Amino acid sequence: MPAELSETPTVPDHAAPDSATGAAGDTAPGGAAAPAPNKGRPRSEAVSQAILEATLDLIAEYENVTEVSVEAIAERSGVSKASIYRRFSAKGEIIAAAMESVKAPLPADMPRTSLRDDLIHLAHSMTRVVDPRDMKVVKCMMLAVNDPDYQHHHHRFVEHRRKFVRDTFSYWIDRGQARPDLDLHLAVAMFISPLLTIYVYGQYADVQAPDTIERLVDSFLKGIGTALAS
Repeated sequence: MPAELSETPTVPDHAAPDSATGAAGDTAPGGAAAPAPNKGRPRSEAVSQAILEATLDLIAEYENVTEVSVEAIAERSGVSKASIYRRFSAKGEIIAAAMESVKAPLPADMPRTSLRDDLIHLAHSMTRVVDPRDMKVVKCMMLAVNDPDYQHHHHRFVEHRRKFVRDTFSYWIDRGQARPDLDLHLAVAMFISPLLTIYVYGQYADVQAPDTIERLVDSFLKGIGTALAS
């Protein structure tokens, strides 16, 4: 097993709690108890990234999520199980977080110049080039969605993205650029699904072109009958 990644230089991840001092080795010179470490200290991004990368590697190797174990993640990442469980409540949450990390991040801000501009900006931000390992992970993601250990955590991450898109539609409904009776949940599905199919799952390569996203958004807006189409 590789050397274990530690969150701090003084409190290794594998240190066991000590009933007298609160943590293993937390004693000052002379035997007095040292101050307890700051519970609010930032968690190391490197440790979190090591856990997620190890999980993605294992999913791609096994080509499923069932065989991936916390023990295997700990060994591959060099992070102790105790440190892993400080970040994630269960294996399903680790799997969901790792799969979510494959996706492009949501934009930090939006143009807010029109519904069309916002959707084009959002669509471009949600698409990315997927490498061979991540493509294997994406395929496993499609198969794992019915796994009860993974499903709950997956929905929690996905709902965050869906809400972002719903809020975009709501913003422009309030400004008269989309019908007030628009079915928001269906609109989100109609907008996101083609992006996933074309850019993430790699289908319909014949429709991919530099202006595909713009054409897709324009067709979508006409289909839902926005004010722009009238």
